[in-house]
Order: sequence, then C-alpha cells, then structure tokens
Amino acid sequence: MLDARARGFVRGATRAASRTVRSAALLTLACASPLAAQTNDPLFAGWRWAPPSVGARPAGMGGAFVGIADSVKAAIANPAGLTLLPLTEIGASSGEPWLAFGVGRPQARLAGYVSRTEEAHVELEDQAPSHVGTLDSSVWEAGLALGVSLHPRLKLGGSIASTRLTLDGERRVPGPEGTETVAASVTSRDTHLRASAGLLLVLVGANARALPSLRLGVSWQPGFDWSAEMSDEGASGAREISFRRPTLVSAGLAWRASDRWSLAAQGDVILYSEVLASLERNIGEAALDYSLPSTVEPRIGGEFVAPLWCGCGVVRLRGGLHYRSPGTLRYLGPDPVLRRTFPQESWRTVASLGASLMAEHFGNALRFDVDVRDAFEGPDLSFGLVWRF
Repeated sequence: MLDARARGFVRGATRAASRTVRSAALLTLACASPLAAQTNDPLFAGWRWAPPSVGARPAGMGGAFVGIADSVKAAIANPAGLTLLPLTEIGASSGEPWLAFGVGRPQARLAGYVSRTEEAHVELEDQAPSHVGTLDSSVWEAGLALGVSLHPRLKLGGSIASTRLTLDGERRVPGPEGTETVAASVTSRDTHLRASAGLLLVLVGANARALPSLRLGVSWQPGFDWSAEMSDEGASGAREISFRRPTLVSAGLAWRASDRWSLAAQGDVILYSEVLASLERNIGEAALDYSLPSTVEPRIGGEFVAPLWCGCGVVRLRGGLHYRSPGTLRYLGPDPVLRRTFPQESWRTVASLGASLMAEHFGNALRFDVDVRDAFEGPDLSFGLVWRF
C-alpha cells in the first residue's frame, strides 16, 4: 500500500509517470501484498482456473458424461449414475491414473476411487520484461460415492473426497554477471475435503435401461480455496496465500434410440466469478482491472456399439467435441506490461476419439478402453481396463 507521501507524488506526476507508478503498484500488489491471495502474480499468468475433466472413456466422448454416467467414473462425474451399474465393477486407467470399484445392490451402489485428477506444467513466457519461470501442479483425490434409486425414473447420488494439491513454481529475473535471481516462489502441499451431488432423471422410457430412453443428468461440485506458501525476493519469510477452485454445475442429456447408439450433449457452468471475488477481497480495487467471467462450456459426444462376429462381446467406437474456454485471468487496465502478461486467450475446440473391446463370458465382462483427448493438438492418450462380475 502506498503511503501519503507516495500518493501525493503520484497525483502530481505527469500522465506518463502516473502509468509507470501504477504499473509498479500493481506489480507490487501482485508480488508482495501481505493479504491472503496472490492470484494476479505474473507467476499465475498461464494458470487455468477450470475444474478438471474426467479422463478415459468419458474423455473419448468429449467429456459429455453427466447424462450417461454408466460406470464407476460416475463417482466423480455424477454419483447418481452408480445405480446404473448392473454388476460389481472394478476399473483402472492410465493418462490420468485412476483406480475404482463399485459394489452394492440395484437400489443403492457404493463406489470408492483414487485418481490423479489433473497435472499441469505452465511456462511463464517472457511477456513481462525480464521475467521467466515455471509453475507445476498436480491434484490427487481419493473418495467415496453413493448412488440411490428412489424410483425407476429418479436417481440421486453424492460423494465426499479428500483432494490434495501439489504446487511448485518460481519466477526469475536476470541477476549479476548473467545469472538469474528468484523473484518469487510458491509451494503447496494442501489437502481439502470436498463434496459433490448428482441427479439422474429418466424423461423418456419406463426406466433408465429402457429403449428408447432420454435421461437428464445434473452434477454440482461446489468451489473451495487452496492454500499455499509464497516467498518474494527480499522478503523476511514465506507467507500464506490462497486461490480459488470455482464451482462447477453440469447438466446433460443422454439419448439412446437403440442398443447401438448413444448420443450426449452437456453444458458446464463454471463460476469463474468466484475467482475474481476472491481476488478483489485480497487486493482491493486493483482487481477491477482483471476479467474472468463465468461461462458455459458445451460438450457433445456419441458412441456406437456393434457385436463381435463370435457373439462373445462387443466393440464400441466413440467421439466427442468440447468447446473449451481459456479459463485464465485477463488484464484490462492501461498498463502495457500487464496487458502482455495477462493477455486475452482464445476458446478452443477439443476433439476426442476412443474405442473399447468388451468380452463377456458367463456373467463376467472385461472391457479394454483406449481414448485420445485433444486428438489434433495433443494427443492425450489413455488406456483403461474394466472388469464386471
């Protein structure tokens, strides 16, 4: 915070000098504010604030899985869908490592899982003069979910999970004789307990397995704050900071006209406004120069099923599209340095593909999945194995 003498100097300075002082003040708030959140530090310029998507088979359908929710992946996507499991199910997948089980009776199913829900590496591009750095993060989660069938047309579910953030990053500036000096660093090993809820409502068909059928799925994942420790060059020690994971509300329709085709459409409402509200609480009016509006991300997906010639199983082919928002902070103020550091990013269309081979034998089923998310600019490849018995 500038003292009275500094404010007097700013008021009396020329317009060009005022911009320079304002830039310095904003960077000071971003890098050295003693308050709780530092989400506008240049270190976070490329950080995407969106909640993670579900991998493996749901990813192969563009993430449009809330209305389908017919596997143990429903424990995260929509726990009400656990009631659609016909048998006990154990699943594992790579890419975003996942291990889960689902057990119970048709009226109530319990699932447990452990997963790395996201992993990211961000390079701080040299947009602000003489600033370089990296930000690495990963999130592991372990949880329990329960799905209950209240009526052949109505399913409800909920989950509770322990989620752990690992975060390491640093921002560097040139030092003497060609060396680099760490200007800011951040680290976190924070664990948070979160909950979610889901609903499945059969709109067409006598029940969820009838053909044809149309289901509505809704999932709610409330937001929460991560905490971390941040240090600045010349500071006496590290201080605690916090930043927001926003609330996610998803609603989707799943249509099965026959036992061959499944089509899904979904909208994800991401309350990015919570990120800005957290920023404003902690850096005051300086946050008004930043933008990250809440948005709706659409997803569509489809899956085709054909029997194997031997009559011992089926093959599944799927694909999907996800129109993904940038999810990053944008600076709208007059300072050109901060405009380059927090630029306007573009929406992206993320295409996904996948296939499964499922073999059945005397009430047991084994399914092998391979899925590719971001097929054109990735690819993000994952393999999965599901056993039903």
